[in-house]
Amino acid sequence: MMYLKTISIAASFLIATIFENQSYLVLLLIVAGFFLYWHLFHYLSIQKERNFLKEENQYFIDSFQSIRNPITLVHVPLRTICNDNCPENIKNDLSLAIRNIECLNENLDKLSGLKYLHNHPEVLNITEHELGNYLRNRICSLQGYATNKHIKLIIKTEFTYASVWLDKNKISPIIDKFITNAIDCSEPESNITLLISISQEHWEISVPDSGNGKLTKLYNQNKHRMIRQKAEFECHFSKSILLKKLADLCNGKILVSNINHTVTLRFPVKCSCEDQSNHSPLCFTNHTEIEKIDRLLVKAPCKRNSHKPTVVLADSNDDFRSYLTSCLTEEFTIKSFRDGVEAMTCIKNEYPDLVICDTELHNMDGVELSSRLKTSCETSIIPIILYSSHIDIDQYNRRKTSLADTFLQQPFSIADLKIEMSILIKNNRFLRKSFLQRLFGEEFLEIKASEILQDGEHPLISKVTKIILENLDNEKLTIGSIAKELGISRTSLYNKWTQLTGEALNKFILKIRMEKAHEMLESGKYRVNEIPENIGMKDMDHFRDNYKKHFGKTPAHTIKNV
Repeated sequence: MMYLKTISIAASFLIATIFENQSYLVLLLIVAGFFLYWHLFHYLSIQKERNFLKEENQYFIDSFQSIRNPITLVHVPLRTICNDNCPENIKNDLSLAIRNIECLNENLDKLSGLKYLHNHPEVLNITEHELGNYLRNRICSLQGYATNKHIKLIIKTEFTYASVWLDKNKISPIIDKFITNAIDCSEPESNITLLISISQEHWEISVPDSGNGKLTKLYNQNKHRMIRQKAEFECHFSKSILLKKLADLCNGKILVSNINHTVTLRFPVKCSCEDQSNHSPLCFTNHTEIEKIDRLLVKAPCKRNSHKPTVVLADSNDDFRSYLTSCLTEEFTIKSFRDGVEAMTCIKNEYPDLVICDTELHNMDGVELSSRLKTSCETSIIPIILYSSHIDIDQYNRRKTSLADTFLQQPFSIADLKIEMSILIKNNRFLRKSFLQRLFGEEFLEIKASEILQDGEHPLISKVTKIILENLDNEKLTIGSIAKELGISRTSLYNKWTQLTGEALNKFILKIRMEKAHEMLESGKYRVNEIPENIGMKDMDHFRDNYKKHFGKTPAHTIKNV
């Protein structure tokens, strides 16, 4: 615009100078002014129209986003009603309604993705995905469109499992459009074979062009004739500025082969961009502190040779188990098994930070493995991620029976799995630390590692705790009686305990009694006056004073809140 203004004014003065006539000068200045005014008005009108369209587009997207809540309020009750007790004819109608609501939800997800693209057009949110599962999921979402056109989609892959790094929100629309173009350009009652392959540098989807050559013409219609005669040439989405922009951002290419008569959509294995959003790697610190907590809580914890959390992975599919192991090894120490019984033995012996297992395992399935771990006092605190690789009509009951912390349905993103693992491990470590600080006080983590990690010392904690719990109703339980049962002197027990925990054993006994009292009160099965006798404190006033001092509230107040 500034260029036009400058040229107009310069041209006016140049012509006026040539003719050296004032009348011409005035006339040309008027024409130049009108010309500039017209261009300025046109420019402002275009800007106003752009702003209006932008606002209209934003309103459109936000309106669809606000529909999600009422749809959810319809979807959830319908799924609740559609169960085994529902009459068959009503169940069929409800299933049809639920499928269409899920389809509507999928389209709303696409609109949400469009909103993200609108707000962050140049930012790549790159995460790791298993290529086969990701593309099968995308192709399955287009099966209905292909069926309506009387076309069958066939998927062929040249690999078993492979990882790629991409922005799903930006690449998915490109893939969908590429496949729908192939469907639109094919004859009815025909098959489309989608060949998916991967190399070290890139992965691609190739589709054959049918005999009519419509697909090739769709992509090469804007190409010069000499370029079209090459064996292979690069094209783009000629009718969509948005898809062309997304493909360029993700380093995508469309290649047309005149020799093989195929059209290929190609992307790099690792998408990269200067402005991409970076996910910070998983970080687990304070290795010494974790070992101290293990020594105090676990009977025989495994020796930690690195800061990486230990994860037990159980899956009967050798290929998928190997693939998951390779994806997780960088951040975690993985111990993999194909047998449920072997996994159970390892978990009980080594007490890992996390367990990941498939529902289908040899000898003991994942649901039983998870249930046994969660109902055992020794292993119930270990977080468990259970996943299923097949459609299970009884998934709700299996999920409920397993008692697993997280239940995933395949296909799932590796990035999502790592986030779940990180959250579960960090939350579990925080809970274990909080529990020990509540029992031993804040000081127990400040004890030197050499004082608490000596081989052979850690069983003392579990032995003493066991004796206290077995004799909790004994009012005369003392350090001397515990030492006698352990076969050591009172002084030796007192010194070792103080060295290990940083506090006196009498205080620990009192804390155990208070925690037990709190547990009994919260159960709702006991009255306040029944508690002292069960925890070895027959003096009611003494019990009330210690309880209030420990929890900051009276026993009666605890019962009121139950």
